[in-house]
Amino acid sequence: MKLLSYILLCLSLFFASHTFALEQQYHQNISSIIAAFKADDKTAVAALVSYPLKRSYPVPAINNEAELVERFDDVFDETLIKQIANSNIDTDWDKVGWRGIMLNSGLVWVDTDGKIIGVNYQTAKEQLLVKNLIAADKQALHPSLNNFDKPVLKWQTAKYRMRIDDLGDNNYRYASWHIDKKTSDKPDSVLFNGEMNFEGSGGNHSYTFKNGRYRYVLQVSVIGCENSPPGWLEVYKDDELLLSEDVIITK
Repeated sequence: MKLLSYILLCLSLFFASHTFALEQQYHQNISSIIAAFKADDKTAVAALVSYPLKRSYPVPAINNEAELVERFDDVFDETLIKQIANSNIDTDWDKVGWRGIMLNSGLVWVDTDGKIIGVNYQTAKEQLLVKNLIAADKQALHPSLNNFDKPVLKWQTAKYRMRIDDLGDNNYRYASWHIDKKTSDKPDSVLFNGEMNFEGSGGNHSYTFKNGRYRYVLQVSVIGCENSPPGWLEVYKDDELLLSEDVIITK
């Protein structure tokens, strides 16, 4: 399995994920983050982020410090700024195995070098942006596909364009096109009732869609190595792997 080969390349994925009290060696890094938010210094915060900083799909990632300063209010509102600025290193921050250091059960994630790597919070401003992006996405799609609740992913491999949408209550739909077609064209394939499965506790997961004897599996790599693709498509007939293609573009 290609999934196993990628995991074997990432030795960190073998470490168990346990929560520990934050060691003294990380206090200075967290103190710097707290101080930047307490001073409401957007430039200082931007320098303490590891890029790209992913946002909730379909909001695009933030790729550098200038973008973070420009989109600061999209990511951090007064409520979140206060939570970070007023946080207590000894009681609110914890080191979680190889995954990093988290604030308040994962609200914010920081790596061991003191860089912010995740913000699991959505401001009202970003929620409105999501709503507008979804509306625009529906307008650009073939009419047969614009009845979804929210998009889950949009991928491109060497041969295919594909997307997964949540029709509501985790009812997943898969659609695909040959690479020479646009998503505004009628899709070549549409499958329903997809199943989502997590691979361990690191966030890696997959979506599986069945069509008779065929299975289409979209493997999503959240935590991987530097050279790992963001995901890949696998197609099976019974238990025989017919196709495996890495994702080259995510949108």
